[in-house]
Amino acid sequence: MAATPIDRIAVIGAGAIGGWIAARLALAGHRVSAFGRSGPVDALRLSEAGHEEEGRFHPAEGVQDLVVVAVKAPALAEAAEAAGPLIGPETLILPMLNGVPWWFLPGAPLRSVDPDGRIAAAFAIEQVIGSVVHASTRREGPGDIVVNHADKLILGEPSGRTSERVALLAAMFEEAGIRAEQSADIRRAIWYKLWGNATINPLSALTRATADRLLANPPLRAFMLEAMAELAAIGAAVGCPIEQSGEDRMAVTARLGAFKTSMLQDVEAGRPIELETLLGAPREIAARLGLPTPKLDLLYAMTREMGENLRLL
Repeated sequence: MAATPIDRIAVIGAGAIGGWIAARLALAGHRVSAFGRSGPVDALRLSEAGHEEEGRFHPAEGVQDLVVVAVKAPALAEAAEAAGPLIGPETLILPMLNGVPWWFLPGAPLRSVDPDGRIAAAFAIEQVIGSVVHASTRREGPGDIVVNHADKLILGEPSGRTSERVALLAAMFEEAGIRAEQSADIRRAIWYKLWGNATINPLSALTRATADRLLANPPLRAFMLEAMAELAAIGAAVGCPIEQSGEDRMAVTARLGAFKTSMLQDVEAGRPIELETLLGAPREIAARLGLPTPKLDLLYAMTREMGENLRLL
């Protein structure tokens, strides 16, 4: 699929991440339409690095050049189907998801993420660009987005190559003030982020503890390291090896201090948790490969029980 000029952009899911993306693109002069849970969003105030600006949005009119989908994973199937009128044969589709996407393995989509095939039916893989978001943002009230820390946005073709259209998107985000990195192996970038998040997220939700407390708890720290080793083994088997040690990755997390993970924030807010993209998908991949995952299985079972009891699944 050749690159085409990006003039009209729709952002579905104008929450913490989607709102940041939408506001930045609008402030850079792009024609952006934004949609929240209740429908179209007219404007958002963006607070970043001590500066406050307002991004204003346009009504969505017909097929878009780019559709950014920044909803939580449990809402992705519904959002994908709702986006139908915005998507034409040349529209680029950029999901910004936490965890493993439905398209991660060749062939059939991961059933843990897309059990009914609704996402794959709505989003043609030829139009999808993979992404990994390394940023900490939060939504304050109905119209305010606060950026705590924005590291980078990684972009790449699901097929694992560079392309003109990825370069075009990266340049667009850079011009909008969002650091963008092109990757010739986006699957590996996705797996690396998962490796750091898939254990501490559910454990924080189960214990209601901030990350610093989990890392300072020797038995929980040991459990996380064992689960991370299982994730690393799965990654190595699917061409996404991890070169860092678990202890080194924890040291990176420790520098962020007493933060609440996204899953803990979802539990506290009564929102559905992203269980399948973080734990269900790696377990499904491991099962396909015949790899044992006892620690991940236990963590999944406990988190699922909590989610069912709190009606967050």
